Amino acid sequence: ITSKEITVSFSLKKLFIPALVVIALITAAIIIWQLLPKKEAVIAPKIENSIAVISFENQTGDKAYDYLQKAIPNLLITSLENTGYLHVATWERMRDLLKQMGKKDVEIIDSDLGFELCRKEGIKNIVLGSFIKAGDVFATDVKVLDVESKNLLKSASSKGKGVDSILEKQIDELSKEISFGIGVPKQRIEAAQSRIGDVTTTSMEAYNYFLRGKLDLDSWYFNDARRFFEKAVELDPDFASAYHWLGTTYFSLGDSNAGIKAIEKAKALSEKVTEKERLYIEVDYAWQIEKNEEKFIDILKLMAKKYPKEKQVHFYLASYYSSKRLNSQAIKEFNKALELDPQWGNAYDDLGFTYIDLWELDKALECINKYASIMPGEADPIASLSTLYFHMGKLDEAIAKFKEVFEIKPDYGNEYVIAYFYAMKEDYSETMKWIDQFISNAPSTGKKSEGYLWKGFYRYWLGSLDQSISDFTTAAELAEEVGNISMQMQSERMRGWIYYERGKLELSLEHFKRWFDLYKDQVSQAMLANGYNSFYPGLVELKQGRIDSAKSRLDEMKSIIPKLDPGAKNVMIYRQDYLAGEVFLAEESFDKAISILENSKPLQEPSIWNTGSIIYNIVNQKRILARVYLQKGELDKAIAEYERLITFDPNSKSKHLVSPRNCYRVAKLYEEKGQKAKAIEHYEKFLDLWKDADPAIPEVEDARKRLAGLKSKIGASASQIP
Repeated sequence: ITSKEITVSFSLKKLFIPALVVIALITAAIIIWQLLPKKEAVIAPKIENSIAVISFENQTGDKAYDYLQKAIPNLLITSLENTGYLHVATWERMRDLLKQMGKKDVEIIDSDLGFELCRKEGIKNIVLGSFIKAGDVFATDVKVLDVESKNLLKSASSKGKGVDSILEKQIDELSKEISFGIGVPKQRIEAAQSRIGDVTTTSMEAYNYFLRGKLDLDSWYFNDARRFFEKAVELDPDFASAYHWLGTTYFSLGDSNAGIKAIEKAKALSEKVTEKERLYIEVDYAWQIEKNEEKFIDILKLMAKKYPKEKQVHFYLASYYSSKRLNSQAIKEFNKALELDPQWGNAYDDLGFTYIDLWELDKALECINKYASIMPGEADPIASLSTLYFHMGKLDEAIAKFKEVFEIKPDYGNEYVIAYFYAMKEDYSETMKWIDQFISNAPSTGKKSEGYLWKGFYRYWLGSLDQSISDFTTAAELAEEVGNISMQMQSERMRGWIYYERGKLELSLEHFKRWFDLYKDQVSQAMLANGYNSFYPGLVELKQGRIDSAKSRLDEMKSIIPKLDPGAKNVMIYRQDYLAGEVFLAEESFDKAISILENSKPLQEPSIWNTGSIIYNIVNQKRILARVYLQKGELDKAIAEYERLITFDPNSKSKHLVSPRNCYRVAKLYEEKGQKAKAIEHYEKFLDLWKDADPAIPEVEDARKRLAGLKSKIGASASQIP
């Protein structure tokens, strides 16, 4: 093959003779290669008692039955797994292998590809099959072959009336014959085998909806998945696995009561599933219902030993460790999952977010780009890339990327993420537009509650405190309607904080107590709850002038910290330093306050994909440091601290929003220093951002008067110029 440059430089005649020589050399090489002894292709070591089931051939002539090409193999896999004797390659594992071979878009696994996959995985036996329909009768045929020799080990067929006969009898009959064909002892089969309808469903239509729901769930399309799972359990009210994944989907949508009911239903029906599925139900029951982290981890570790090729187990472990900021353990588990499936996009995605948490942004970019390459055309990888751009300080790129997400999938949701990007740019009209869109498009009551929580926060941030309280109340009412404790908790805490800032301290304590009463039942570490219960009342007590009582709260927090896990410990140390800074400031121990606040370790930024960013922005130690410098009389240092607080630094790991109140505070300092132009600039910015603030807020009226005074002085000075 010649390059463009060569064909341009030489005539065809000049190429002809060299071409003959090249052809002769190639011919000789082929002859020699054929005479050489062949080296066998590298294949995986054989797994004893292993079998794979590939796509079945639809011979009905009706495309309406194409779904059975996947449904029948999935059912056979479940039935064969249930013997407890065979190593069965799951359908997910076969899809993983296809991705590793660069064939992720292949929908139907034919026999040639099936043999190739089995050799790659070390599977000894393969099941090929087809189904046909004559009138009302469905007939299914299977052939079991040895992968290495392709010798036929067993052939079998089964038939019945209607498509549901596949579940009623055919899968059981075929599974038994397949097991006999590869040498499973008869007594073992009869002792272990359950009817497939007893461990899945008796409705083929319900099973089809179940498979479609799992596919959407894997793509994080929770609302689509919910609809399919709901149809599955509507058709079969005893479909345990469908209830299980429906419960997981409800929790993802914030509808906790529905999630609890579905998981409890799955648990009650868990004798109607395979052992592996039962363990998955136990995992989610321990996490969501019992709030038992130790049991949750123990079951996952048991599953990792029992099912060494089950990548989802390692993903669960990794996600847990990541949530606890045990990042080295999380990375280890993510890598185990990726060893099993090097083309697993979701694992690359979450691994990328773990590297963001470690501030290793180059590695994060590598992982998320890999995720995008594995799932081209999907919305979620683009959303993840957008988030990474945000952490890199590239706000415009982050916004542009997130808008691409809605072009791909208009009902993707999560508009609160792009709203936060606009808030970082102090473009609050766009922020509120996207929050309103999130509320309007919310696919569930739980998500609508989350939308009102964000709306309440931004209104608080912009000084509309009465409307903010109303939004938080709405968020709490919606959350209570669906049992979403998290949204109820945060609504109570935010109302407590607003009343604390407004000096309505009894109301503040009331809401902080409601928050604590909800929170203490949601965390496995009682010490963590007690630490928070010292923090918020301690702040209120300081405002009440009860310094000794606040100091006692501080001592309680210090005694709790050593007993916490690393992630919780860091948060509690930050809260302790915050309260200590306020205590020392109240005592006018300025140097002590400065020392503790300057040396305090910054709090790791929470994911903007959850509401943790709200309290992260509110409880910011640096605002205390600026006040300490001010009260100490060091105006220049106070100004410098406020300037840092109101300046967006794209290279900083911290991504706190700019608080408009700090514009007002620094404007007063510039005015005091006689820097009128600077003071005017910051008063104007504050009043522009707080244009819809409650008129009764003292800062607003004070800023207006000061700005008018400064402008009149400048005007008077200008009029005196000849």
